[in-house]
Amino acid sequence: MDDDRPAVAASEHDLLVLARGLIEGDSAEVSAMLYRQRELPPAISTTCAELLGDTLAHVWPALWRRGGTRPEPGGQAGAFEGGGAGRGRIWERHAPVGLGFSAATLRLLRWLLAMPLVAPVASLQPLAAESLAVGDQVMVYLALEAAAGSPAQATIAAQPLVRAAPLAWLGFAELFRDGAPPALGSLCRGAGAIVVESLTGDLARHWRTVELSKRAIEAPDKLIALGAAQDAMLGGFMAACDQHHRRDLAGFVIDAAAPLLARGIAPVPARLDPNASLASRSAARVAAGALLRGVMTWARWDEAHRGVRFIDDDYAMAQRLLARFEVIQATGAARAAAWLGELAALAPTAVPPAATVGIP
Repeated sequence: MDDDRPAVAASEHDLLVLARGLIEGDSAEVSAMLYRQRELPPAISTTCAELLGDTLAHVWPALWRRGGTRPEPGGQAGAFEGGGAGRGRIWERHAPVGLGFSAATLRLLRWLLAMPLVAPVASLQPLAAESLAVGDQVMVYLALEAAAGSPAQATIAAQPLVRAAPLAWLGFAELFRDGAPPALGSLCRGAGAIVVESLTGDLARHWRTVELSKRAIEAPDKLIALGAAQDAMLGGFMAACDQHHRRDLAGFVIDAAAPLLARGIAPVPARLDPNASLASRSAARVAAGALLRGVMTWARWDEAHRGVRFIDDDYAMAQRLLARFEVIQATGAARAAAWLGELAALAPTAVPPAATVGIP
């Protein structure tokens, strides 16, 4: 029987398999691809380009499966832009919008295949920065996610193109411990905002995991760099959310912090290097409170939402955002403020060793 499947070169087959693995979240398949260096031709065939386009068309459904398939209750975000409904699944809450891709996605995939990602970063050909469409940013995010727990993740994060992706900073701020995040407005409107909505659960889980990891950090410089990256990211993103009237997009801050606040799990390092200076240890403790400072921004928003009157135009949105913050409430905000005070005071705080058990 004749095989009517399109014929592509072996390197093109690998490129398509990598793209599919990233989109479907097949970390095992992607890992196998990342650690095999390949010789690639200077260009791909028309057939490969068409097949890659078909593969990238599955990005939206893959994102929706992560967080958009559940009908959102009335208290959640919705009806913010594009004629979307106030409740329902994510594709019901928003008018259809395209997820753009550019040549940057192809460059990223080819670079991932061609480079020996176990080699020192300085020995690799850099992946140069360029303007990124929202779809390009998603592929960067998926590449960082697939490489989590391996040396390849830091290698990917060091590339100028990756550092230029706002979504990469939002999801993996801990990987970018120098410099400032790029402009974040693209994540607060259009397709970018819908991507952030879809990833809210993933973002919350990741930020919570990083928050728990702070308790085991001993080097003050490491904690200071981590806190600076998180502060820059959260401060910039929450300001952009405010500017674009999309405070709901910062909901992952609530979801990340709420279980920790409820269980009394403060981001207090158990033992900072006693040989480090008092000033550096003090700065490290303050830096550990980045997520708590995000909670305090939400608390200020919550106070403002409570002042919106029934006759005001943004009353319905204010009510949704009040419901969003309800999981933390004043008691959780007060606890966050107290922890920030303790961190700033360099006061020793008991860290229950088994407190993290059961945190999702």
